[in-house]
Amino acid sequence: MILNRIVIVSLMAWAGLTSSCASFNLAPAKTLVGQWQTQLGGFPVQVEYTASAVSVDNQAPVTYTLAGDRLSFSEGGQQVRILSFPSKNQMIQLDPMTGTEHRFDRRPESL
Repeated sequence: MILNRIVIVSLMAWAGLTSSCASFNLAPAKTLVGQWQTQLGGFPVQVEYTASAVSVDNQAPVTYTLAGDRLSFSEGGQQVRILSFPSKNQMIQLDPMTGTEHRFDRRPESL
């Protein structure tokens, strides 16, 4: 009887913890928009995402589509990146073809 209660309480605690952790996942569509900074070849690069386009270092914007966590660019051939957000101020773009990760930090003025 006591063992059954311990098992039930443990399962309820586990379910609560896993559901609360799931709520920390950030929606890519909402989190992507803004100004980001990264480095490419040791040089700083500024990137700005709007709801439908991205501009690198104030160059002409390129349109993109976002389906879940998959970011696709319209120009330069079909390029896909898988997005993840360890926090609201950090973004990782994974190239599924090469397995290369590229990290971005949100610029302070766009917080």
